[in-house]
Amino acid sequence: MTLLATERLLLRPLDAGDLAALEAIFSDREHMWDLMGIPGRPDDAGALARYYLDRSVRAFRGCGAGMWGMHPRVAPAAPIVGYTGLVVDIGDEVDIAGEVEAGWAVAPDRTGKGYAGEATAAVFDHLFGVLGVRRVSAVTSPGNRPSRRLMERLGMSRGDDVTAYQGLQAVYAIDREAWRSRRLPAAGGERAAAFPSEARTSSLTPPRRGGRSCGR
Repeated sequence: MTLLATERLLLRPLDAGDLAALEAIFSDREHMWDLMGIPGRPDDAGALARYYLDRSVRAFRGCGAGMWGMHPRVAPAAPIVGYTGLVVDIGDEVDIAGEVEAGWAVAPDRTGKGYAGEATAAVFDHLFGVLGVRRVSAVTSPGNRPSRRLMERLGMSRGDDVTAYQGLQAVYAIDREAWRSRRLPAAGGERAAAFPSEARTSSLTPPRRGGRSCGR
């Protein structure tokens, strides 16, 4: 199990203990509208939470990455305030060294704090720097401006829109070299972090035992 950490957050792979928090996040349909009504997916909040958890567990087993829950450092035992990571549908085969899709969501009462950008930057560091991913993409409805702004802040560039999920989707992506160029120190000084509170991103060895939204 891979744990990640930023200045304000601990990121742990989603597990069964996160189901209640996930269900609460999905229960706010106005907030999570961009993930609702996807053909072939549960529409009930509880069933959708179980689907996301099962999908993430399978992804970690299959390719070493899935969805990480966001835990504030000041209350690490409290329910997650959101999630971020790799989108791998059940049954899909992913070449972890090629292109992968990322997605995230933050609880309605925790938006506006920069958690999604801080956590997702840590995940990108792990995907590109540790797992050797070549390119990360993300999709969202064109009308989901908060997620599109976050993708742009992450340095992702918009490509051609596609028709998928509930309809027209905006596609953003960034490759490994572009991400590294954003994270490397500028000549003669320290790098300026894209997200101030994630400047000290690190991977942790786990102990023995136990924007709005985007990404489908």
